[in-house]
Amino acid sequence: MFRIIQILLLSLFCCCASAQNISGYWEGVLHITKRDSLTIGMLVERRGDSMSVVIDSPDQYYNDIATSEHTWSDSVLTWSVSSLGASFNGRLSEDGQHIEGKFRQGKSFPLTLERGHERRTLNRPQTPHPPYPYTEEDIRIYDRESRYSLINGTLTMPAETPKALVILITGSGWQDRDETLMGHKPFLVIADHLTRQGYAVFRYDDFPKAVFNKSTTYDFADGVTLILDSLKRRSELAALRTGLLGHSEGSLVAAIVAARDPRVQFIVTLGGVAQKCTDVLLYQLRVISEAESKLSQQEIDNSVAISARLYQALDKAKNEKQAVRILNDAWQQISDRLTPEEQERYGMNPENKAASIMQMCSPWFFAFIHFNPKGYLRKVKCPFLALGGEKDLQVDAVANNLLFEKYLPKNPKHRFLVIPQANHMLQTCTIGTPDEYGKIEETIKPEVLEIITEWIKGL
Repeated sequence: MFRIIQILLLSLFCCCASAQNISGYWEGVLHITKRDSLTIGMLVERRGDSMSVVIDSPDQYYNDIATSEHTWSDSVLTWSVSSLGASFNGRLSEDGQHIEGKFRQGKSFPLTLERGHERRTLNRPQTPHPPYPYTEEDIRIYDRESRYSLINGTLTMPAETPKALVILITGSGWQDRDETLMGHKPFLVIADHLTRQGYAVFRYDDFPKAVFNKSTTYDFADGVTLILDSLKRRSELAALRTGLLGHSEGSLVAAIVAARDPRVQFIVTLGGVAQKCTDVLLYQLRVISEAESKLSQQEIDNSVAISARLYQALDKAKNEKQAVRILNDAWQQISDRLTPEEQERYGMNPENKAASIMQMCSPWFFAFIHFNPKGYLRKVKCPFLALGGEKDLQVDAVANNLLFEKYLPKNPKHRFLVIPQANHMLQTCTIGTPDEYGKIEETIKPEVLEIITEWIKGL
């Protein structure tokens, strides 16, 4: 899924038990701005001589995001989440009812965690649970030089001889093999459904984060080629018809691989992209802002215009170093035309400038802005199924399906469908905004699973 920048949280960790008992559920509120706040929950459980600590962000439907470091000593609790650049340091009160401290993620925010709140649970009825009527195998695939494990995934195999092999490719932002988001595990649901229907399915975590942070969409495509090389060496998979299923940015990865590798014999995209990536980002900004109704139409128009100018400037840069200079100039030109009040309203301040330019000049974003799917889609010769949500506010399903049909070589087996009342996650939805994903109990519309299965069978 395309990147939506937000403060995320936290964790599972174990640490040495101390004399103080902080077992139980704790909760507090981060006041990020005068208007925006975020609830943080923490569940502490004793496990023998150690403690288990799980921290939730219930407002965002995130649970169990692991910390990278932690300590609990002399009434002081600290933890950090390196992948998010987040950390916390707090002291237990004398009465044992509060842990008062500071949460830091770029800025520092006061955070007091209190005992006694009820932990909110997530109902995800489609998530499958073992035992399964098929086998699961964890697989490690090393980089080309065999230096480290680059791809870690799960291969599910039906009891009978598989009808085909399907490789699942996640959307943007670091994703685990289940594409876990807000308590949903869409790739686990898809893999379970397809394997029960007789297909072998491989789903995998994105690259280790140190590698991922330096990687681009092209590198992700190289990763899929590496997966094909590895899986096709297995006798039980070598002769199987093989396809790629990509969600959002995963559709771009699938197109790159299929354009150059004849082993890809079919493609399924969910919320797939055929537009230039700048058009996708500007579409997101406009329609999500309009749906959330927090800004006036004039403010939305101005925000889109500012982003468009920055993207246009970035598009002119031939490398990331040149991009820094060009973006600095463009930012200054935009700021000079705004009043101080407008600069504040649209976030045109020095702090946001530094963070925005750093993000836009990152390897992934720089490559993404310059990416145009058209050239790759024109070289895809295999059957193609594109499924988009009618209410997808991240990728315009109608516009992109029209471009898929335009760019792909003609094939009677192609299908381009818009799923009614569905969002970017292909859930049944009301509005389609990203903050709605976690509120919906359904992980993916059952009809989408059936359409995918029947179309592959038809091949």
